[in-house]
Amino acid sequence: MTDSVAGILLAAGGSRRLGEPKQLLRDDQGETLVHRAARLLLEAGCGPVVVVTGSHAPEVSSSIEDLEVEIFHNPDWEAGMGGSIAAGMAHLAVRTAVETPGPRGVLVAACDMPTVSLGHFKALLSTSKSGSIRTASVYQGDTTMETCGVPAVFPQTDWPDLMALRGDRGAKALLQTGSPLTVPLDGGRFDIDTPEDARRWRLASPSADEA
Repeated sequence: MTDSVAGILLAAGGSRRLGEPKQLLRDDQGETLVHRAARLLLEAGCGPVVVVTGSHAPEVSSSIEDLEVEIFHNPDWEAGMGGSIAAGMAHLAVRTAVETPGPRGVLVAACDMPTVSLGHFKALLSTSKSGSIRTASVYQGDTTMETCGVPAVFPQTDWPDLMALRGDRGAKALLQTGSPLTVPLDGGRFDIDTPEDARRWRLASPSADEA
């Protein structure tokens, strides 16, 4: 897909504190977290969507085989989130190099944030002017730049910086430069890292996709 916003979905983590792959946790409808996040990126109009795998890659890949996404395995996933973003971006850059025009930007998202809805993805894309302006999620209740994070849209001018990320340093530092546009994300600080997080998620009413 050309003249669009691509998607990078981070689904490589080892879930050490959780004790089971968070990517494969299922909601009360039986949908895995990684499938839901990838599906919503597609429904928001992102393309191509690249899912970066790492730990439990065969199982994660199998759980999204019905979706029109590209799966890229990062063999160095244990080095951290920054490396997975860089790996996914490098794949995307090669993948779209022959397309004219290519994607205007990329929406980077993580699979372990169940409060992110289809409506939020659409708001990010709209606010970013279809990927041409850096746009971040700002977690509700916070106003300082330190709270800006993913999901976030990065224009093509940011891609070299994303591909230069290393280790566990994600894109947060890049979002703190300049003055990115922001979209509030209710519950954005909540992600699933521990068994208690998973318990809280399952007890709470799931976020509606369109919320």
